[in-house]
Amino acid sequence: MRLMGMRFRDFTWRDNPVSLRVTSARNVLETKVPYGTTKTEELGRERRKVTGEGYFTGEDCMKSWSSLQAAFAQQGPGILQLPGVEPFWALMDSLELIGAQGKDLVRYAFSFTEWDAQGQFFGSGVYEAGAGDSLWDYANRWGLSIEALVEANPQVQDICHLKEGEKVVIP
Repeated sequence: MRLMGMRFRDFTWRDNPVSLRVTSARNVLETKVPYGTTKTEELGRERRKVTGEGYFTGEDCMKSWSSLQAAFAQQGPGILQLPGVEPFWALMDSLELIGAQGKDLVRYAFSFTEWDAQGQFFGSGVYEAGAGDSLWDYANRWGLSIEALVEANPQVQDICHLKEGEKVVIP
């Protein structure tokens, strides 16, 4: 089984980060009532938080770091794809270069916050297709009509079989 790669906007990690944490939580209010008992009330789900650390290695490690910084610098949310998690809209809220870089080594940390835990973000963006992807998959995943995806992507020759790396516009 091949582990899915991590991707945010148009940046794809060549190697997945060495640590990745996805946190989901619920807001719970506990109130003390007379005679020593408590009442617990669920107030809803919090937005997911994603944190991690990794390394870029090789002669092009600074180029990878610069590309990740460019993805971070863009305003608004983007699609975040993680291993074992359905892709979702997120904001990259921090990016950190850790310590001094070594020869052919850049260590970094990042964090993301889910864009909208209750609904979908109806923005636009460009997504890089993975092997075996289709516009049908994207329509299902993001709750879009296949007609809207086809109209936004006239360059796509086969909506059932996208080429790996093919750019797909999310309207």
